[in-house]
Amino acid sequence: MTQQTPASRSDRSPQLVLTYDRYLDNDALLAGLRTLQVARPDLLTLSELGRSTEDQPIWLATVGRGSAAEVQGRPAMWVDGNIHATEFTGAMAALHLVDLLLAEDRPDGAADQLLDQVTFYVVPRLNPDGAARAMAASPELLRSGTRPYPWDEPRLGLHAADIDGDGRILQMRVKDPAGDWQVSPQDPRLMVKRRAFDQGGSYYRVFAEGRFEGRYDGHLIHPAPALPGLDFNRNFPNGWRPEGEQGGAGDFPGSEPEIQAVLRFFAAHRTIFGALTLHTFSRALLRPFSDKADEQMDTTDLWLYEAIGRRGTDLTGYPAVSVFHHFKYHPKEVISGAFDDWAYCHLGVLAYTVELWDLPTAAGIAEKNEQKRFIEWFRDHPVTDDEQILAFVLQQAPEALVTWRPYQHPQLGAVEIGGWDGLYSWRNPPAQLLLAEIAPVSLLARDFATLAARLTWRDISATALGPRRHLLRVALENQGYLSTSGSVRGRLSGVARPVQLRLELPAGARLLSGQHLVDLGHIEGRSHRVGLTPGSSPTDNRRVVEWLVEAGAGDMAQITVNSDRGGALSGTVTFG
Repeated sequence: MTQQTPASRSDRSPQLVLTYDRYLDNDALLAGLRTLQVARPDLLTLSELGRSTEDQPIWLATVGRGSAAEVQGRPAMWVDGNIHATEFTGAMAALHLVDLLLAEDRPDGAADQLLDQVTFYVVPRLNPDGAARAMAASPELLRSGTRPYPWDEPRLGLHAADIDGDGRILQMRVKDPAGDWQVSPQDPRLMVKRRAFDQGGSYYRVFAEGRFEGRYDGHLIHPAPALPGLDFNRNFPNGWRPEGEQGGAGDFPGSEPEIQAVLRFFAAHRTIFGALTLHTFSRALLRPFSDKADEQMDTTDLWLYEAIGRRGTDLTGYPAVSVFHHFKYHPKEVISGAFDDWAYCHLGVLAYTVELWDLPTAAGIAEKNEQKRFIEWFRDHPVTDDEQILAFVLQQAPEALVTWRPYQHPQLGAVEIGGWDGLYSWRNPPAQLLLAEIAPVSLLARDFATLAARLTWRDISATALGPRRHLLRVALENQGYLSTSGSVRGRLSGVARPVQLRLELPAGARLLSGQHLVDLGHIEGRSHRVGLTPGSSPTDNRRVVEWLVEAGAGDMAQITVNSDRGGALSGTVTFG
């Protein structure tokens, strides 16, 4: 993994409060957040985003300096994790981000710090119900939520479960001449795929460890989906399709309380301009669209996504790609109802899905990512890749591969249980590799936030023109990278409020020309200037407003600027 620290921050070695060598259940995660709050109560506030299906709190960490109004009025960055039940790495990465932000902020009152300019809204575990079941002593591996869906009764077939009571869901194997797996000559614990022309060996069928729902007839074994079949990342409104077209999508867009909580929060916080949703696995930075080609995105926004993606690749080593072009589960099918598409298409928020961790690329199989074969690799890859992964696991986390042992299954009869502990090898990194995986993603979230629009005064002055006559002038500048709309889509969506300037005069003063409330529209930053050679540098990141005012010497005018994704300003001027 490539890690690069921005030059401007390379002299810092922030001391984190927490350690990141194990995965935290819901109680321990909350304890970690509370520890951070005690360490920096001036910067961190904890509240409930909402309640889950099982009425558990979904904790929201708000990170920023100042009063509640100041924090809520700034441009904001959203980060969530663990929307999928088994993807604990996302929760730990989000927690690490909060820890890093607090550690990097200097409590000595140094000016121009990130948390004076941007607010972070961080939800480490959006799905506490599913995570609790996946981390239980007898785990249950769900995609997302815990309510039965789409039906109230389990479907017939083999359901993944910890049947031998060792706290893990491994694999079961049975010998079968028509089987499609065989034992690796490199290690008896490793099963490798039988190739098209393999003949004459000992072959196996391999299933998830589990129990059979219904009567087993001695012949037919079909893996069955879990009774709770929801996928929260198909429940967002953009492109939502019903169950028959998009599995796990829910009863209607936003039908699940966890997703409703996100939708309501964004509606109430239009300051959010950027977002990361943290998943596993593939080591990829995924951007919209999921259901259509890049050509249908506004070109300026596409360039924005690509610029942020390049920075993300520099920091994490993860390729930055389009879901539609590089991350389809099937070449003729598309994904819909996902968070990042909704955030961008409906709100103009520049949103990425970050797929942390990937065992093959961690083992050095560069082809998987370099050729963008994130999903396709699992369908077909050389056996030498399996051997390379084995060598990595034996060196880094030998406990992830379990020796096969006989077991008398209550329904299937004699089987063997063993193989991969997939939850802590394929789905999440072994705990000893966790910190190295999540730390660069915190750097990406931090650096992404520095792109926010930033409104500042260039001039705020009054010039006397005669007795009680004054020319009042304000010059305003966006010194940030992004527009105050965040993106072109943000401007077109109408969600983000344009910049407004308000003049308030004291009693006895009178406005002779101009308006008390001036709509300045959105103000550009630097993001739309794409030329790499010297040329025109337009001042379209500035606005100038003038008024003719009748006021006495010593009178004071108040001028305020408000926008959603550019922040707020307040200033005064005294008439001479």
